[in-house]
Amino acid sequence: DTVRHLGTVEPASLAIGIASIAFLGVYQARPRRIPGALLVVVGATAAARLLDLDAVTVAQRYGDLPRSLPTPTLAFFDLGRAIDLLPQAAAIAVLGAVESLLSAVVADGMAGDGHRHDPDRELIGQGLANLVAPVLGGIPATAAIARTAAGIRSGATSRLSGVVHALTVLVLVLALAPLAGDIPLAALAGILVVVAWGIADVPELAKLIRTAPRLELLVLVGTILVTVALDLTFAIALGVVTSLFLLMRELVRIPVAAEILPDDRDAEGVPSDIVALARQHPDALFFNAQGIISFHSAAAFEATLPRHDPRPLILRMRDIRHIDSSGLITLEAVIEHRHRSGGDTILTDVRPDVASALRRFGIADLVLDPALDQTTEGAFGSLERLPTSSSARASESVSLGPEARKPLN
Repeated sequence: DTVRHLGTVEPASLAIGIASIAFLGVYQARPRRIPGALLVVVGATAAARLLDLDAVTVAQRYGDLPRSLPTPTLAFFDLGRAIDLLPQAAAIAVLGAVESLLSAVVADGMAGDGHRHDPDRELIGQGLANLVAPVLGGIPATAAIARTAAGIRSGATSRLSGVVHALTVLVLVLALAPLAGDIPLAALAGILVVVAWGIADVPELAKLIRTAPRLELLVLVGTILVTVALDLTFAIALGVVTSLFLLMRELVRIPVAAEILPDDRDAEGVPSDIVALARQHPDALFFNAQGIISFHSAAAFEATLPRHDPRPLILRMRDIRHIDSSGLITLEAVIEHRHRSGGDTILTDVRPDVASALRRFGIADLVLDPALDQTTEGAFGSLERLPTSSSARASESVSLGPEARKPLN
């Protein structure tokens, strides 16, 4: 498409664009008090008018800029139409949130140490702005990477820069609209090219291409191509969704539970005194669980735990931060299978929120400590209370009801 339109190149616009890029490249080589973008806009506009250059301006492309603020109104609101538009509005809100947070991350990287955004504040502010904008004739808006980066490149360091930016636009609209209409588009394009080059962080990009895993590299290249060919917002959505699928793929491979003995190669994160206790009790099984027991990991979790071994199982759950319905169903099935084989199960070091989920689901009634407040050390210390033979345990545990289970405390 670019090759086909080479014949339509306007020499004046091309010269202004190249000059703008060259000036900014030299001027911004070291910190300056006056933003280079401001000098480019003023200089290019003055040169175009004084030299009578045939360069396309803002007014020529988009018409005369408004010289007053729109009148607030709610006449456009229709409840039925608003309900019909909820799915589209939700999609726009999600994409807008993603783009705004991405802009904030880019801004953090450009601003350096000591500058970190607050995601909650960012999204609340964007939501409030988008509630007010339609009243003044506006459309949904997000933080823009280009404008954010341009501000940082021009020396912006605080939220005050955003206020100054808004007031500057207001002054341009109310007092300088005719002059703003004379700004050559090529000058603005040159500024954006320099900003985009700064955002790209070419050395970091080259490092990613050399070192990133192959699948992640495909996401990177795909996102870049979609950005160029279609749209940034669509590219962000595609990149996020693809990355989530890759994350799920990796999560499935992460072991959720690991047996600590007979060897202790999987004992990372387990205190050495607990490992020593496990060595002193070869008649018991000791597994350490970690991460999230969810739909993506339930199958691997079930496959790891022994179902038919009659020895008592101590399952340390200190590092389990969440368990969903799939995980609850799986854990219940494992405990029930073990019970039918004469094997008792003890859940130790359970986090309060996880314990609450286990109680609601009824799993607390299937284990030896229904209170779910047993420590791993306490569980090992209570093993002598359990029957030592599998046949004795099997005969003692006839039903799955809590009446057949004797708490350890």
